[in-house]
Amino acid sequence: MEHSSLMFTCNNHKIINYLAVIVLLLAANSCITNKSNTYLQEDLKLPQYEKAEYSYYKIQPNDELIIRLISVNEEATAIFNISNSESSGSNSYNYRVYDDGTIDLPFVSQINVAGLTIREAAKQIEARLKDFAPDAMVKVALANDNFYIVGEGGRGAYQLYKEKLNIFQAISLSGDFFKNGDRKHVRIIRPNPEGGKPFIKEFDMRTVSIIGSEFYYVQPNDVIYVSSIKGDFFKVQDYSSTLGTFSTSIGFLVSVINLGLSF
Repeated sequence: MEHSSLMFTCNNHKIINYLAVIVLLLAANSCITNKSNTYLQEDLKLPQYEKAEYSYYKIQPNDELIIRLISVNEEATAIFNISNSESSGSNSYNYRVYDDGTIDLPFVSQINVAGLTIREAAKQIEARLKDFAPDAMVKVALANDNFYIVGEGGRGAYQLYKEKLNIFQAISLSGDFFKNGDRKHVRIIRPNPEGGKPFIKEFDMRTVSIIGSEFYYVQPNDVIYVSSIKGDFFKVQDYSSTLGTFSTSIGFLVSVINLGLSF
């Protein structure tokens, strides 16, 4: 009987040791996961990106431009003929950019705007309208100034509420990454202003060097794709609750063991 009790005690100690090792492994994995999920790390082992000048969006075919003409010349502003406008001396209207890169303005004929920035397009349109209204001022804005997030970073279309919207601000609009979103491999799918195949750029959001890099600012029509972390177990676990579950299990087993030893 004494020999059986000794064997029982040894086996129980082995069980406790095994469970303790599992808890330690989970704790270590949790630390690794925190490193995998932390932004703006200065770890030189992470990708290091070079600084890049900000690139202003260039108008592309199928974009829609909001064009507003401001002038004291009522006849000139009437060219744009927006019946719903109630503001005196100014009107606005959406113009789609054709496949050949041009827009049609009333009585001005076609103007090529593809490849121009919004400011450059405004100056070019303004110059063409000077014949009708010497005091003409033209304001141009992009109507389709949206970007899109798909995958494990959120799902939806979001408006670029300012010109220089960075990747962190963009992701925050969707509520940040899901638990299994892979911050190491984020992709931006960006339309090619020259036409043809879009650009696909992959980057690591964990490194501080992303600030000011070519990946930092989001542009209209960008698609941000966040893939899932590879692996079937650890990618979806809430580690604090998992450790709590294992701790509870150990406590339960210890209670059972102690109960067995009492007999």
